[in-house]
Amino acid sequence: MITFGNMKYGLYVALIVGILLILYGIYLLWRRRILSRLFTPEQKLVMLRSRPAVRAVKDVLIIVSVIIAGSILLRPQWGERIREVNREGVDVLIALDVSRSMSAQDVSPSRLKRARDTVKLIADSLQGDRIGLILFAGDAFLQCPLTDDIGAFMMFLDSIGHDSVRVQGTDIGRALETARRVFAKRRMTSRVLVVITDGEDHEGKAITAVRQFSDLDVTIYTVGIGRNRGEPIPLQDASSGTEYLRDMSGHLVRTRKESGLLREIARVTGGFYVDITDNLSGVYRILADLSTLTKNEYGKRVVRERKEQYQILALLLIVILIGEILLAERREVRE
Repeated sequence: MITFGNMKYGLYVALIVGILLILYGIYLLWRRRILSRLFTPEQKLVMLRSRPAVRAVKDVLIIVSVIIAGSILLRPQWGERIREVNREGVDVLIALDVSRSMSAQDVSPSRLKRARDTVKLIADSLQGDRIGLILFAGDAFLQCPLTDDIGAFMMFLDSIGHDSVRVQGTDIGRALETARRVFAKRRMTSRVLVVITDGEDHEGKAITAVRQFSDLDVTIYTVGIGRNRGEPIPLQDASSGTEYLRDMSGHLVRTRKESGLLREIARVTGGFYVDITDNLSGVYRILADLSTLTKNEYGKRVVRERKEQYQILALLLIVILIGEILLAERREVRE
């Protein structure tokens, strides 16, 4: 079965080939019209000494050459080969806050939706790196172990919600402890933790937990989301209209971004803090930093690849073009 490695560019290649063929068709019509105006059919045969059959063959060869050139650009592939490749990269662990405060709508459509978009952007941008996912609220657990299977990671990410962690509240310290257990086994790869949260910490153990990373050589980047004005928290199980979380006295519970704690967590481990409340531009700063980290080998794998066969078409194209050049359109006239 023939496949094409550059099929995503198929529309553009087809457009270019089509334009070239149309232009050549216009040229052929223009040439015929000019010759018809200047000469009668008999005069053309005598004065131009042309051979119509050869001219037709040359035109066909040029058209075929354009089509083959377009096929080469699409990288035709058939057959398979098996080879062993090294796995190398950076271990990137994401700690994502899924507490109820992340449903606040001071970021459209919600803090959690913006946070998930951030995780997807990071995952899509990784090249050979491994990525894992920790979910936390009042408790924390490893949702997806470190993996280079981005498709599987996305399936885990798509399944999360505010009910993913039963214990409500926000305990950043618990998330850091869970991440430390993941990184406890020393590896040669560079290791990174990205904490995405509004920064509220109800337990106050985050700084103590982050100091335990000093012997693990793990860089922590913190990503803050939300505004400082205080936003009500929508209830997901509201039966009619929009209802908000209230305390025991019936007052609205408001959530605010606490960037000070997040800046301190990042500073302790040599990372930095970015904010994604208005846009995701800060995430690109993290991605740029990741690209500078040392990527070391962490395993091998056997892969099946389609064989590139564009060389065959390239050779055929050369033969056709040489044939077109060698074909003499005009007859020799002997004196």
